Amino acid sequence: MDVKVNPCIRFATHQDVERVWAIRTEAILKSCAQFYAAQKVSAWADSPMPKDFSHILVTLKAIVYEEKSKVLGFGFIDSDKQSLESVFVDPFHHGRGIGKILTLALQQQAIETGVQALSLSASLNAVPFYQSLGFIAQEPSFWLHPSGVKLECVPMSKCLR
Repeated sequence: MDVKVNPCIRFATHQDVERVWAIRTEAILKSCAQFYAAQKVSAWADSPMPKDFSHILVTLKAIVYEEKSKVLGFGFIDSDKQSLESVFVDPFHHGRGIGKILTLALQQQAIETGVQALSLSASLNAVPFYQSLGFIAQEPSFWLHPSGVKLECVPMSKCLR
């Protein structure tokens, strides 16, 4: 039996897309409910997966955190934009350091591609997490989700060198 017991970080594949989208949706529903109106959380979580999401994950070299052959978190950067685009962890595994492991790995990936600073738009629930990793918060603003939902966010940045 080929069961991965030890956790690993690896590049996402096209086969990971459904699980990655499910993690994203579950995390939004469970982690954002205290910070945003219920209708905004529902609209954000219920938005359909973009048709090119699999291509985006593979092209941008998204990484996944896998344990016992199950993906528990993922994230990706856009080196051209010098931005951390996404980090999500299965909400049933929050508090175990998975998000930190992913974010540090993504920072290393950014450094290896020549990125000197990373920016991101943090959801309100994620601001303390990113601050704990050295990201500096700016004035709150809004992010317009492709579904049309306008969400308050906090632009953040971190110098990597």
